[in-house]
Amino acid sequence: MDVEAIRQALDSQFPQQHGAAVLIPLVQTDEGPAIVLEVRAKTLDVQPGEVCLPGGGIEPGEDPRDTAIRETCEELLVSPTQIEMLGKLGTFEGPGGRSLHAFVGELTGYEDSFSPDEVDRTFTLPVAWLVEHEPEVYQVSLEPRYPADFPWELVPGGRDYPWRARANDVPFYRGTDPLVWGATARVLRCFAALLRTGCDG
Repeated sequence: MDVEAIRQALDSQFPQQHGAAVLIPLVQTDEGPAIVLEVRAKTLDVQPGEVCLPGGGIEPGEDPRDTAIRETCEELLVSPTQIEMLGKLGTFEGPGGRSLHAFVGELTGYEDSFSPDEVDRTFTLPVAWLVEHEPEVYQVSLEPRYPADFPWELVPGGRDYPWRARANDVPFYRGTDPLVWGATARVLRCFAALLRTGCDG
């Protein structure tokens, strides 16, 4: 066993890119640019019926940008030539704690198409509305849970060890119908902040 063998084992186990990627797809409307959002199909195993941005898991050999484009094409039934990538917004904590890479792009020639296998329907949210409205944000404390056989005797201080509870901000955009909340709202909140004053991701 040498260092190169260790490197190869790590590369095969943990690809360079992991997590998921989403696109904030912008379309032009009479009221200015708007964001295309999806309502996930009710038949999906994960988050059925919830509002999301087009996106999904990063596949082996992909970078996050490619994932955002591929998933948008699959879910909205558009061609890559219809997407002009404007840039990366940032990397966020997505559902389940995995990395969520968010991009912004302009979608041209979009005619409200979507794949019914993944999407129940689409709707648009004007960028101007998003910039003018702040979400309600609730801080949720994620407390650790221990199995019955947890070896407290191995932990310095045992049950009195000062574990740190992990906090998670959960935003809700009241006034959106259907409701935009959670990770999608977190990404859009950053996008709105960027358009106002700048965003730190």
